[in-house]
Amino acid sequence: MRVALDTNVLVRALISTHGPAAELLAHLIAEGSLVISLAILSELYDVLKRPQIRRLHRLSDAQIRRAVSRLYKLATVVSLPPDFPQIVPHDPKDDPIVMTAIVGQATVLCTLDKHLHAQAVIDFCAEYNIRILTDVTILEEMKDA
Repeated sequence: MRVALDTNVLVRALISTHGPAAELLAHLIAEGSLVISLAILSELYDVLKRPQIRRLHRLSDAQIRRAVSRLYKLATVVSLPPDFPQIVPHDPKDDPIVMTAIVGQATVLCTLDKHLHAQAVIDFCAEYNIRILTDVTILEEMKDA
């Protein structure tokens, strides 16, 4: 199973190292099945530097850079095409997340973002055999397998 993690899941993994997002991230890294793009890494870096998020994870600038760099080294990094269709109707800035899953041939896009759980996005991803699931759902499926 190849999985693309949305930025919100990656942020949660860094805030709570014992939560489901962190557990899933560790599993994907160990299995070599994490798909990521520079767009996601860039957004992650920006989000982690926000004061309200920084108060939660308490990482220094150097630690943030190391965390992002570690993901770059341990994941399959895909290059996104310069132009792609608008996929997410109510939040087009999430289009690179979907494109990461498509280009990376992921079977799952993991997110908590309600815009990515919209039926139009679910249908679009289904054309590429990509399911949109939460981290908790993925972990439950892995335990049942």
